[in-house]
Amino acid sequence: MWNKFCIKDSEDIGFISEAFNLLKEPNRIKILCMLSKNKKLCVNELVDALDLKQNLVSHHLGMFKRIWLVESERDVTKVYYRIDKTNFKKLKKIVWNIFNL
Repeated sequence: MWNKFCIKDSEDIGFISEAFNLLKEPNRIKILCMLSKNKKLCVNELVDALDLKQNLVSHHLGMFKRIWLVESERDVTKVYYRIDKTNFKKLKKIVWNIFNL
């Protein structure tokens, strides 16, 4: 009965649950904010801006990639990350449906 009013797809429930779980870490929110304001960033740019270790930033990005909120593109010597717009829009739509009062 609950899904009549909110989320209709159990896959969406898993997606939003994973996303919210990842967003409980403040540095991950900062990473998403930075990526949302730039077309793409490499790990070193995020490391410098956030004053975090490279392996920690890579770990956070890997977690976002796991749920397809971030995608990567390899250049010759660097890996660039950007928001996966399709899945980010899906996340926004689900959140809107939950909290639209």
